[in-house]
Amino acid sequence: MDTEAREFGDALARVSRSVKAAAGAAMRELGLHPGQNFVLDELWREDGLTPGELARRIGVEVPTVTRTTQRMEAAGLVERVADDADARRVRVRLTARGWALRDELPQLLERVYAEALAPLPAADRRRMVELLQRVARDTLAS
Repeated sequence: MDTEAREFGDALARVSRSVKAAAGAAMRELGLHPGQNFVLDELWREDGLTPGELARRIGVEVPTVTRTTQRMEAAGLVERVADDADARRVRVRLTARGWALRDELPQLLERVYAEALAPLPAADRRRMVELLQRVARDTLAS
């Protein structure tokens, strides 16, 4: 591996770990665990999804979503209910507490991300975001 590629991978991994840790700490203030934000995001878009639908949308395995939603149910964020048309199928629905986080959680995460970018001048922040979007887009295209 060339030095530039190794440095990129190392820097990306370190940034990812530190931002995830900061986001996780901030989410714990709301009684959330890392990863639950992805479930909430999808349910805010469309409440009542099945675990399989959630897993596809988030990009994880169904057992991961099942464990996550069980934990979220215990915390009072969602309820898992039988599907009206097929009682064997489970649907995940937000509770009032889950809906109440709709404004608070995104703002909290935005503050975490803004703090991570704060040391950079505005032009560098914009350029970094553009470059990362390009890498993500080009990586997904191949």
